[in-house]
Amino acid sequence: MASNAKRAWIGGTAFAAAVLAAGSWFFAVSPNLTAASERRAEAEDTRAFNDVLNLKLAKLKSDFGKLDTYKADLAAAETQIPPQAQLETYLDGLDAIAVARGVTITAATAGTPEEFVLAEVEEPTPTPSESADSEDAATDEETSDSNAADKEEKKGPKIPEGLTAIPVSVTVLGTYDSTMAFLDDVYRTTPRVFLVSALTGTSQKESEGTAGKPATASGDQELVITGYIYVLPNKLTPETSEPPAGPIELPSKPGKNPLLPVQGD
Repeated sequence: MASNAKRAWIGGTAFAAAVLAAGSWFFAVSPNLTAASERRAEAEDTRAFNDVLNLKLAKLKSDFGKLDTYKADLAAAETQIPPQAQLETYLDGLDAIAVARGVTITAATAGTPEEFVLAEVEEPTPTPSESADSEDAATDEETSDSNAADKEEKKGPKIPEGLTAIPVSVTVLGTYDSTMAFLDDVYRTTPRVFLVSALTGTSQKESEGTAGKPATASGDQELVITGYIYVLPNKLTPETSEPPAGPIELPSKPGKNPLLPVQGD
């Protein structure tokens, strides 16, 4: 009888110990292990994020070291396509070239600025026989061709936002060689980009000078140069606001003392 009671106590004690162990696992050990695992994962993510930040920081340090080079490149690019029209400066440069080449500028005009747009290239129209032979193949490849066209469109040249073209027309008068040398200097040696779109040369006869037009010899040429110069605004340059012309009037009610405090609702 005593042996059975002893066994019962031992069994109960073992069961209670098992219950306590299971409870300790579920309520103490397991949550701590889960929390530790989560913290370990967060630490790994943080370490990876820090590695990315360090790479970006190294890249920024490298770029900052090249800041003067970037500024010089930007200044060189702005001499070719400036952020402002600078028409007076450009025309002064043309006058200097004309003096150097011994020609006379009889007319110089600048038109209305217009947004730069790439000209669309028309695809060649297939002949009837070619269209008949390729009709089935075109039907089968329609989907793939459209996808390829979309990809090619994305790979096309990117036009900077705000790029503006200003039409310019310049008429010069002088010898044939001098006018052609003037054209070459305008197109090649001036720092600013000038796209020649049309040329019109007219041979001159011997004549005396008139108002605004010098004397010409037989064989001289009047050359009309038409083209475009370009402007690309620099968004990094802050816009300067003009100060107001007069004092700014503060809003107030007639007959009310502006020094009195405003009562809340």
